[in-house]
Amino acid sequence: MQCPRCHSTQTFKNGRRQDRQCYKCKKCGRQFLEFYQPWCYSNDVKQICMKMHLNGMSLREIERVTDIHHTTILHWLRKAREGLDSISNK
Repeated sequence: MQCPRCHSTQTFKNGRRQDRQCYKCKKCGRQFLEFYQPWCYSNDVKQICMKMHLNGMSLREIERVTDIHHTTILHWLRKAREGLDSISNK
């Protein structure tokens, strides 16, 4: 196992997180996983959350319904706004 920060091979097992083995580097102290699974939501889920917001639901109400954190939804809304701004500026 190689540390992603300092590339040292001096690592040791350091517990488990959601049934995945954790490792820790002896040189730099970074804790890491053997492999990472990307956290992403489908475009359909993103669109549904955006439609809920456009229909007047607050971000926290959407969070309660969908179990997606309100800051994640806010990030999606900001990215969508940036896309619209770049289209309108052309």
